[in-house]
Amino acid sequence: MSAWDTGLFDCFSDCKVLIVSWICTTCQIAYQKAAVEGHECGIGDWLPVCIFPFCCAVSVRGKIREKYGFEGGVCGDIMAVWCCGLCAISQQTRQLQLKGAKPAGMFMEK
Repeated sequence: MSAWDTGLFDCFSDCKVLIVSWICTTCQIAYQKAAVEGHECGIGDWLPVCIFPFCCAVSVRGKIREKYGFEGGVCGDIMAVWCCGLCAISQQTRQLQLKGAKPAGMFMEK
């Protein structure tokens, strides 16, 4: 087990990620879901995020954590998304970028 490569409160270190996460939070979560599952983002990613954004954000955070072997658990995922949602989503985007994924689709380069 290891720690995230980028901190939860490093959200201001990359303003582009922060702004995109703020403007289109559901877009970010849907693209992250697709990136962590290893496929192109489609309606199957967008629809659940539009209906259940909080649950999907927590689920995606957990999938990222499990995929890359980061410490933590579902309670920590819930708290991060609930208390610092924008920072959590930005952290997830930065983390996926560091791992070579394209978590923000058309808004950002790989």
